[in-house]
Amino acid sequence: MRISIFAAVALFATPLPAQEIVEVPASKAGVALPEDIFGLPQGQWYMAKQVSQGNEPCTPDACEAGFNSGNLVVSVEHAGKFTQVIAGFRGCQSVAFQELETGASPGKSRRGELSNLIKKVVKAAEQSCKLKAPEVPKLDVAALYPKAAT
Repeated sequence: MRISIFAAVALFATPLPAQEIVEVPASKAGVALPEDIFGLPQGQWYMAKQVSQGNEPCTPDACEAGFNSGNLVVSVEHAGKFTQVIAGFRGCQSVAFQELETGASPGKSRRGELSNLIKKVVKAAEQSCKLKAPEVPKLDVAALYPKAAT
């Protein structure tokens, strides 16, 4: 989990027709802009056990996908039974994030929810920073949850 002094914007994972953007002080949010993802080449998703630590393959318990547009970064991190999505813009102190309980091997429906969640978190980052996000390519969500070797 990334921790910083940045202000954060949280979206709460409740199935409501419209989600409310709530400002949470960074000291209580426990998330920050994943600055390390700005170091990735632009325009595509990268996946590793932890993208800031190199290209070690994902495991059934840990995997991170990172996307860098140049001004926007998105991190989708699977750890244990939860997956957290973080998005933010370079130079903006607000960070949008949301966590979803996916389990270690989510079904097609739950993976679809996560794909939609990525879009919502990027949209929240746009709203909180008053910036327009570029097109973020679709993430192969299933790749975040590799099967254990038998």
